[in-house]
Amino acid sequence: MMLQATWLVGCANTSTTPSHTAPVNDIKPKPTVTAPAEETAESFPLTDGVTSTTDVSAELASEAQAPAVEELTPEQQDLSSQQALLQQAKDHLTTDANRALAISYQLRDSSFAEIRQPNQLVLLQALVTAKQSKATSQLLASMRLADVPEADRAAFCALAVQHYHGLQNGIEALNWLMQMDILLGNNTQDGAHREQLWQQLVQLSGAEVAEIGTPEHPRAQAWLELLQIAQTFAGDPTSMQQALGDWQQRHPEMPAMSDMPADIKALSQTPAFQPKRIGVLLPLSGQYKSLGQSVQLGMIAAAKKDQTLVFVDSSLPAADLQAQLTAGNVEFVVGPLLKEDIDKVQTLPSWGWPTLFLNNKGEQAAKPDQFYFALAWEDEAQQMLQFFQQRQFDHPVLIYGMNPIHQRMAQHFQQQWQQRTGKTVETYSFASQDQLQGLIKQFLETAASQERITEMNRLTGQNVQAEEHSRSDIDAIYLIADPVQTRMFKPFIDVTVSPGSKGIPIYTSSRSHSLKVDKNDQRDLAGLTMTEMPWLLPQASTATPLRAEYDQAFPEQDETIQRLFAMGFDALSLIQHLQQQKQFPLLAYNGLTGSLRLKDGVSIQRQLTLAQYRRGKLLLIEKSGQTK
Repeated sequence: MMLQATWLVGCANTSTTPSHTAPVNDIKPKPTVTAPAEETAESFPLTDGVTSTTDVSAELASEAQAPAVEELTPEQQDLSSQQALLQQAKDHLTTDANRALAISYQLRDSSFAEIRQPNQLVLLQALVTAKQSKATSQLLASMRLADVPEADRAAFCALAVQHYHGLQNGIEALNWLMQMDILLGNNTQDGAHREQLWQQLVQLSGAEVAEIGTPEHPRAQAWLELLQIAQTFAGDPTSMQQALGDWQQRHPEMPAMSDMPADIKALSQTPAFQPKRIGVLLPLSGQYKSLGQSVQLGMIAAAKKDQTLVFVDSSLPAADLQAQLTAGNVEFVVGPLLKEDIDKVQTLPSWGWPTLFLNNKGEQAAKPDQFYFALAWEDEAQQMLQFFQQRQFDHPVLIYGMNPIHQRMAQHFQQQWQQRTGKTVETYSFASQDQLQGLIKQFLETAASQERITEMNRLTGQNVQAEEHSRSDIDAIYLIADPVQTRMFKPFIDVTVSPGSKGIPIYTSSRSHSLKVDKNDQRDLAGLTMTEMPWLLPQASTATPLRAEYDQAFPEQDETIQRLFAMGFDALSLIQHLQQQKQFPLLAYNGLTGSLRLKDGVSIQRQLTLAQYRRGKLLLIEKSGQTK
């Protein structure tokens, strides 16, 4: 779902909104929550001991039956009974959430608007309290905020935000925070939501900002412009103060800057690293020369006119490196790239420059003004784990090819899945392509299905016509493999899953991506979703002048060289953002390698872009799961 859709549609049918508040937006241009009469409790997958509403309806009606009053019509008596039921649901929220949920779900079908509307908040409260995560998401995705009574809307939005924060779904959480901001307007007593909204905004990746688009509601537009100002001028106090003043004039409907989140003002006052002479330590000779030159080229492309880059071959002894940097009068150092060169530098008793090392931190103790930037494969595994949680997958299968990088990624995913869910992820590995097909039949259990068919034929003495059946409990497959292995895996899955069964979505990492894929291979990969840096995704980078210049100069560069070019470009660009990110860790810099944040004030963590093979192309994918 794009936020553009959710923020733009006004609630034209809401006549109860006071004139001093902004108009309430519909969450989605969909029908109201009211269910048809024949709908059953199966519409929400109630679990964890929640009693079926159809089983308790008679009991609840009996409990809530109001004393017959001669003056009341049957319709009035029915309304009175349902009002008593609604009160029971509210009373049970703190004592028996499952019972409150059963009652509230029953009331969704009420013919009385005065019951259905106040029941919306009760139903959401019961779902959240009963930990019915999937049902909560279904409710929020299928309703309009306009169907919630005005007095309940702020509380409803707050619960929705809480739910999506728990799922680490920042886009949906932001959507509901925006709805709350529209509801509350400039009410200074309710400014806490603005702090939340800002914290959510600064976490957006470049792909997520692009997904939002250009909202029509002036408050939503104002917030996005404020984010752009922070990302563009943070570290440049004069320019940022001027930009904030211009912003306030363009958006008089927004609160005064004194009532806005304090981080915004602090960002405008935090000085950035602005070195004019930058020392760069890279392997410029020996077996890793091509890697160093790729990073070097990226840094040259990113350098500003007033910056001078002093390149030093990192293969030199540590004392010589220090001497050359001193002679070059550098103010900041980028590199080394190789771990052994970083260890060599850190043995020096004194190192007087702020430094962005181009590798993982490892076991080194954190030191002031020393940062670490690596294209860590674990970041991709971490991001896929979060994506699976947002989609509320219960039973993914992890499959990886046996090599050191794949094993590291798989181990990270396994550990984090265990930590977050308390479950062990089902895992398989393979050492050769020959093992792939047998492995697929093993975990899909089609071989066992064929054995049962064979046994039936033996017992009956007849040729029983039956299809093999594959498992139906798998939510998703996370494949960590190289491009060749991936191109074999996907067709094997397609032909092994039972005909008529719902396909199993396959997700993979940039390890599976090759720029040399021909059209036939892309058709074989249809539907596969991967994480990849924006620089290597056509839709994310082809429109930029830098991409066009690079392709013209280096038309045949492979993925490894291109990744290192992007790393060099981002490394130099990051320098002016590090102080701001150290003070505000959620602030993202959207670069060629991904959306970059400073974790623990030391290490850069990446969020990559999601893309999917569709219609013979690798297309960007939105949070809603649709390609564009």
